[in-house]
Amino acid sequence: MPISASDIKDIRALQQKKFRKERGLFVVEGVKTVEALINSSFDVGAIYTTETLDFLNDTDDSLVHFIKQNELERISGLRSPNRILAVAKIPKTKEIDWNSKLILILDGINDPGNVGTIIRTAKWFGVDTIICSEDCADGYDRKVVQSTMGALFHVNIRYENLSVIMDECKAHDFTILGTAMSGESIYKLPKFSRIALVIGSESHGISARVNEKCDALAFIPNNETQQKVESLNAGIATSIILSELSRPA
Repeated sequence: MPISASDIKDIRALQQKKFRKERGLFVVEGVKTVEALINSSFDVGAIYTTETLDFLNDTDDSLVHFIKQNELERISGLRSPNRILAVAKIPKTKEIDWNSKLILILDGINDPGNVGTIIRTAKWFGVDTIICSEDCADGYDRKVVQSTMGALFHVNIRYENLSVIMDECKAHDFTILGTAMSGESIYKLPKFSRIALVIGSESHGISARVNEKCDALAFIPNNETQQKVESLNAGIATSIILSELSRPA
């Protein structure tokens, strides 16, 4: 049965944040990412595929719709759609696990690719809670979803007023560690028992209001002798810092 024009319109609309928010739905594309979705706790609303795939064998048949390649291209946000697309429900925001040892805070990172890479990296290093400022890229944006490679389905993402959430972190005995060139080398910092790590955008860094609430600041030393590189990509910087913070004492 071909996909209806109404369904095509509704799915394409989910490329926009306002429609995702209104409908509580988002799009997942590609074989590996859709498989990760199906194996997660997220609720799947519909699956559109051009072929039978093994991981769909245990999926409710009523959710699976077989469509043609040109129909997949019409609902996809990708230049080269990869055989399958799913529509999933945006989960309810979970409470913060204050027993965590490490929480990640993103301040003003509005590039979806960076946010997606950071989510994927954070999960690799065992971070389960990511708190974003309200001006960060939407966690359910297509580019974010693709960049996480399935990690999105296993972390708790919250959008909060950072001033308020940082005060809560302090109340739960977290050290607020910001990233700024005015701080100390990440390799010379003392060990903190519980850390809320703040990453800012590569163009502006962390905001002044967030900086004021940090207990300590750290930077990644630039060892390039000619000093031709002014900054690191936010995703790469997060990887380096999380790796160092995860180093055994």
